[in-house]
Amino acid sequence: MRKSVLVAAVAAVTLVTGLTACSSSKSSDSSGGGSGSTSSASGGTIKIGVLSDLTGPASSGFVTAEKGIKAYVNGVNAAGGINGQKISYVMGDTQSTAAGALTATQKMVQSDKVFAIVEVSSDAYGAQPYLLKQGIPMIGGGFDSPLWSDPKQTNLFNSVGVTNYSQVPLANGQFFKSQGVTKCGSIGYESSVSSATSVKAFNQACTIAGMKAAFTQNVPFGSTDMGAIALKIKAAGVDGLFYSTVPNTAFALNAALRQIGVTLKVASLPTGYGSDLLESSAAVTAAQGDFFSTVGLPAEANTPATQKRAADLAAVGVTGPPTFAEQEAYVAMSAFAAGLKAAGANPTREKFSTSLRAITDFDADVLLAPQKISFSNFNPSQVCYYYVQLEGTTFKNVTGSPFCAGVVPLS
Repeated sequence: MRKSVLVAAVAAVTLVTGLTACSSSKSSDSSGGGSGSTSSASGGTIKIGVLSDLTGPASSGFVTAEKGIKAYVNGVNAAGGINGQKISYVMGDTQSTAAGALTATQKMVQSDKVFAIVEVSSDAYGAQPYLLKQGIPMIGGGFDSPLWSDPKQTNLFNSVGVTNYSQVPLANGQFFKSQGVTKCGSIGYESSVSSATSVKAFNQACTIAGMKAAFTQNVPFGSTDMGAIALKIKAAGVDGLFYSTVPNTAFALNAALRQIGVTLKVASLPTGYGSDLLESSAAVTAAQGDFFSTVGLPAEANTPATQKRAADLAAVGVTGPPTFAEQEAYVAMSAFAAGLKAAGANPTREKFSTSLRAITDFDADVLLAPQKISFSNFNPSQVCYYYVQLEGTTFKNVTGSPFCAGVVPLS
């Protein structure tokens, strides 16, 4: 039974690990052989490097990443590849540190001769200066740092659309309003600039939506001693709580609030959705009634796109809702595939990057619908949030999801 949901990595918390460590790389057994090239993709197979937090403090949120990669790669290869070329991959372990990300990436580039990097990691930023200098594209969800919103980082391609930390996405405030919330509360981490910034942005979105931002507190990373905070939230009359934390912090505060008789209309978490939560009875109990964001359409939307993803994941042993890491990995591979298709046969890295940057309507094989991602847009004018709610042992698609709205400057 996986326990990763209790300490899953969260997109808003990105700068919290700092230990130095070595990293390792292992070859995939899923997609056959073939050789990569340091500058061009030629021959029958294109090799990529997958950078993820496979060991160390953040690993519990990312141990399933390879299944998302493998599911997409196997599906593509079974269909004949892209432009006649199949895809293989090697895994690189950051060991949950920025230094480890650099070491793993250098090995994949120099020894494994990968064409590009696909990342599902909270520490990918550690490899970015090296990759930028080498002209090697990196594709991923971009939740590890604000670098992804910087146009000067010409080799970065955010597969779910850029998060601009100087802007306030209004959609999550509108979601809280739709659930009848009148007074918002928010919890973040004091050690993470991005977590604290996301809390500040939510408070502004809450106010703009016509609610009152009644309580905010940033706590030490991973905090679970929530009794005193629960009392403050009760005194403030909060009925909707936005978490920019890992699930163990959120679940601890949920429990503390229940003990003092507080029933929230909304408790919203950025990660935790997936089969690993459902496999833990303790997590299911702790998360009852909570709302979870998903990476694009959840399995419960039951569209042709989610059915295709479910079939691909089932072929590699995933039979329940995909985890955060599996969702991110699958979407990132879709973005990589889109770039390859656009670049044509035997592309160079430069041709791949130019072709991917020119795409303005990427939707991850409709998994990001109704969004259309432009890889040249670093200031998106609209952001969408996808929500499910845990009821019993089942996630339910939330009426009105996805919630899409514009952005305003963070003040």
